[in-house]
Amino acid sequence: MTRLRAAAALALAAPLALAACGGEDDGTVTLRYAFWDDPQRPALEAMIDAFGEDHPDIRIELEQTPWDEYWPGLDSQFAGEAAPDVFWNHVSRFPAYASSGVLLPLTDRIEESGLGTAAYPEDLYASWQFEGDQYGLPKDWDSIAMVYRIDALEAAGIDPSEIDDLEWNPVDGGTYVEFLQKLTVDANGENALSPDFDPENVVQYGAAMASSTGQTDWWNYAVQNGCELQNEPWGDYAVDAPECVEAIQFTADLYNRWGVAVPAEVTNQPNGSLASEQVTAGAAATALDGSWTLGVYRDGLEPGTWAVADNPSGPAGSGTVINGLSNAVYAGTEHPDEAWEFVEFLGSEQAQAIAADLGSVWPGVSSLNGRFADYWAGQGVDVSGFQTAAEGTTTEYPLSLDDAAFSTAALDEFNQVWLGDKDAQAAADAVVAIANE
Repeated sequence: MTRLRAAAALALAAPLALAACGGEDDGTVTLRYAFWDDPQRPALEAMIDAFGEDHPDIRIELEQTPWDEYWPGLDSQFAGEAAPDVFWNHVSRFPAYASSGVLLPLTDRIEESGLGTAAYPEDLYASWQFEGDQYGLPKDWDSIAMVYRIDALEAAGIDPSEIDDLEWNPVDGGTYVEFLQKLTVDANGENALSPDFDPENVVQYGAAMASSTGQTDWWNYAVQNGCELQNEPWGDYAVDAPECVEAIQFTADLYNRWGVAVPAEVTNQPNGSLASEQVTAGAAATALDGSWTLGVYRDGLEPGTWAVADNPSGPAGSGTVINGLSNAVYAGTEHPDEAWEFVEFLGSEQAQAIAADLGSVWPGVSSLNGRFADYWAGQGVDVSGFQTAAEGTTTEYPLSLDDAAFSTAALDEFNQVWLGDKDAQAAADAVVAIANE
């Protein structure tokens, strides 16, 4: 799940003092805990407070760095042997970190603690295993669904129930593109289906797309078109296959052929505006977005003015990318026992219930999914679209030791496709050549 930028610049939080002031001399151990998604801060602070009640001798310092700076910074800290004791890990980085020895194996500690790992979805728990060892406990899971503004649909005369049956195809776009055309409106109030529509003076686009990896845009269309991002887990990237290229081209067509997406010049990552920002500002009516961004919509839109639905269906049906994060321990920590105690707590039902009840993320503990949904129901938003999407055809975030090469190449090559400056097949061929070298 790319986790998107939470702020525009590096932000380091002030330490959360959970014990009496003092350094190591008074027996207090201080652990640094790194994360990137600022909207989740309230839940993290609440969990740290709860942890401190039973662990007054362990103090946690939160360190928040936006996504784009997080990974280069963490890599530098690993190289300098000064990494945070505990940190959020992402499956895209996990293989390289596990193979390079910077993660503390947790297998023996899990067994000694008697931790009930059946509380986590089996696939989610297993995604943090490498060569027989466990290197993290599930923090959350996520999927992608359609977030939409109710007022935009009402103005276009669209019944929200129509979203359930939207379909796309690469030939004429299908009912999905027609839906987005109705929502794409110029300054004179004409939509993109009108012969009087002015494409040079659009005030609201049907959709916004912005992803540094593909997780919240073309990967979902790829799943819906029968594309496999890899030939097998840990295997070669296969995004040059016809069904993948067709999905890439369809994504580009939303920008350039049909003109129903906020222009790529505005949203191309890593420096462009996020999809959620475009929707909350009124510049777009919908976005396929991750469940971790719900707080952004909550804070940016009035209650009752937005909702979540399942994704459109493509030639191969409905589908989405699913993902999850873990809390990991740095192998070089000076306090491995205390770091494990903290990670064990973060993976517990007690801690994850706090996040669920605050509507922060879908919890890694399966039994709490209903509490997360209940929070959002109380906010007037039905978030079951994310569950519906996850129950359809899915693909997991690709696992590879070459993720950095793939991600860098994909961002560069596909950004050119979104701008209309490069052929989709040529870009896909270049990405595969670089990533599988």
